[in-house]
Amino acid sequence: MVPRSSMTAQKATYSAYKHKNTWKALIGVAPNGVVTFVSDLYPGSTSDKKIVQHCKILEQMETGDLILADKGFLLKDILPPGVNLNIPPFLVTSQFTPEQVYRTETIARATIHVERAIRRMKCYKILDFIPYSLQSHASCVVQVIGALTNLQPPLIR
Repeated sequence: MVPRSSMTAQKATYSAYKHKNTWKALIGVAPNGVVTFVSDLYPGSTSDKKIVQHCKILEQMETGDLILADKGFLLKDILPPGVNLNIPPFLVTSQFTPEQVYRTETIARATIHVERAIRRMKCYKILDFIPYSLQSHASCVVQVIGALTNLQPPLIR
């Protein structure tokens, strides 16, 4: 997706974890597995926090909303009042307390539906490689895929 001649773009999109150039988007998924939000694409090196701030999803949050996220998704300091962040607890001692185990299991049950919705989006082969010439349309492609995913049979019956 990034031409070799564009060193700045290569540097911004390179993922040391995946060993290739990547883009990322913030995907919002409701508890029933419906894709509710798809941000624009950002270079793979962009922090999650920066994406959340830039894509303006927090402006759509209301008092009482709950954000379920991975451990590394540390956003508490930028959340609007009344919006809560639910992340799995970090293991500080040799094992979790019974309350932490229950909380982790509850989060894991909800996370399954989020992962399944995102997996459905990743099945679209166009996401495997978007030519650099179509880069200006790439965010729209991902957003349309989010909408198409919602047209599939429900994840939860």
